[in-house]
Amino acid sequence: MNNWQIDLFTGLQQSTNMQDVLDVTLSIVKPMGFEFCGWRSRLPLPLSKPHYAAATSQEDSVHEKISTDGYEDAPLVKHCSQSTKPFAWLGTTTDKPFLMAPELFEEYYSWGHRGGWGQSVIEGNGQFSIFHVDSSDSFTAKHMAHFDLQLQWIATAVLSRMNQVRKKSDIRLSLREQEVLRWTGDGKTTEQISAILMLSPSTINFHLRNAMVKLDAPNKMAAVVRAIFLDLLH
Repeated sequence: MNNWQIDLFTGLQQSTNMQDVLDVTLSIVKPMGFEFCGWRSRLPLPLSKPHYAAATSQEDSVHEKISTDGYEDAPLVKHCSQSTKPFAWLGTTTDKPFLMAPELFEEYYSWGHRGGWGQSVIEGNGQFSIFHVDSSDSFTAKHMAHFDLQLQWIATAVLSRMNQVRKKSDIRLSLREQEVLRWTGDGKTTEQISAILMLSPSTINFHLRNAMVKLDAPNKMAAVVRAIFLDLLH
């Protein structure tokens, strides 16, 4: 086993949350020329619109778009929803991925992101998870090919650890908090949930706030997404 593999394995074993996993991973991929890394998992529940749990190593426009499901139609996501083969883009205006979605890539490039690589694990029932890395630089096909096997190894390790982190969550939601989040995920308003559960709107908001605090979520939809990912909405 190479030193970078030992460092990655050791770091992942010591990671207790999703951001820790990405911080460890970023230290491994930086010497390969990648400045950013991220992960997203398409959630399994049949909500009216597909949602993703996501974490990235950066706080920028790309992070914001990933976190709000803005890349649902991106070539990487479309590919990874159907195949576990790696998907690479060079960060140029002539490679195949750019030509598949030029407007999307032009926006992506304008935010300081260029060449990158991604791979997924497909879990069935429409659920899949993606690990991806990228850089502010463009790359050659030779560069991508040189690191492809290493990145596949890293992707497998990271996606496996993310799944373990999910299963080890010690967050517990009350039955009422679960109910309120389920209806929120189905697009119901506070008033509609109030009528369904025959509780006052203030009581519904009380349970929503409690769930948001437990899940460290900035808003109610983020709480729904995190609860689904952590398998708390049985």
